[in-house]
Amino acid sequence: MIRFRSAAFAFACVVATAAALPATAAPVYNFAPVTAEMQSFVQTYALDGASLRVNKAGSVVYRRAFGNYSLSTQVPIASASKWVSALAIARIVEKGQMRWSDTVGQYFPGTDPSKRNITLEQLFSHTSGLPAGDESCMSNPLYTLATCANHILQKPLIGTPGQVFAYGGNSMQVAGRMAEIATGKAWDDIFIAEMTTPLRLTATDYATSSTSPNYVRNTNPRIAGGVRSTLEDYGKIVDMVLANGCLDSGFPNNCMPGRRFLTRATIEFMARDRTVGTVDISRPPTSTGYGYGLGQWIDPSSPLIVSSPGAFGFTPWVDRNSQVAGVLLVQDVNTRLFDDINAIRQMVNVVVADGMGYYPAPVLPSQRVIAADKAAVAAATAAPSRTRVPPMMRAAR
Repeated sequence: MIRFRSAAFAFACVVATAAALPATAAPVYNFAPVTAEMQSFVQTYALDGASLRVNKAGSVVYRRAFGNYSLSTQVPIASASKWVSALAIARIVEKGQMRWSDTVGQYFPGTDPSKRNITLEQLFSHTSGLPAGDESCMSNPLYTLATCANHILQKPLIGTPGQVFAYGGNSMQVAGRMAEIATGKAWDDIFIAEMTTPLRLTATDYATSSTSPNYVRNTNPRIAGGVRSTLEDYGKIVDMVLANGCLDSGFPNNCMPGRRFLTRATIEFMARDRTVGTVDISRPPTSTGYGYGLGQWIDPSSPLIVSSPGAFGFTPWVDRNSQVAGVLLVQDVNTRLFDDINAIRQMVNVVVADGMGYYPAPVLPSQRVIAADKAAVAAATAAPSRTRVPPMMRAAR
């Protein structure tokens, strides 16, 4: 991968362009180095393609596909599903049909007494004490979400609920069934009502293995890892999170009547670290300094940076420090890509940093690097400090 020295990059951009433009010029960001980095990313790893979407302070300032991908390419997103499912549950909670304090015993009265006090909040933060990983019943057509959840609840606890952190999809599968019971709806109907319709998602469902372009129903959806989606669909999700639960593009506090998806209090509640005071008993440990909220990782460098990367490399994030919501769409193996994904995220932050946006972006023809791109990164010699993505979780396939 091509690397850059962020300070030198920033200085060069400002010196070359600041004097030529009036102080009142609208911020148009020069993403040429990011474009070159993405093209190098695809070439270095011989990827079929990739795409990147960046929202800065409520406006989409970059949206581009590379290689054989288009902006509508749909891929399985693995653990990025956790954030999506958590948001669907949050909508149900805000409607009063569930509470984060609801317990397993309320919905599964026949379950073992040791599991009855596990809460919905614990189920979606990997602190339930249920076994880590994913049981084989997930996505198995011989099971339904109901029978799979019952199967999981028959397994012995591996720790005391609320005192341990064990990453995996089992607990979220149980939570998904609780949502079905609470609403009287199948999970697909919950998802359509709470996510697809209000966010206007056009290509997102729980049918990872399907090639159909239409919404495909699944009687046993993999709540924590079975979603397939597109750059734009997931982009709408992180846009909403960046806007504190508002569906309007403005940032941050101009939500119009009827445009509230979730309250700001809920968005902040979901991003609170639930690993505090717990012991990571995952094998091997997966948190490694990261916190975990409800369906999202919390960066060790700042509680204002959250993300939910998947095992195949798909990486959505919201960085409130830089007022950026991003989605990097790719389908490969995250463990070999995440260092480069980190570098791309850091480069995005440099490009959109205050004081660096007031210069013209070059017109870039699709699928090739022009001279302006090459010149922008010709002096690249070192990697920047990184906003890291979490270590990859093998549980979500």
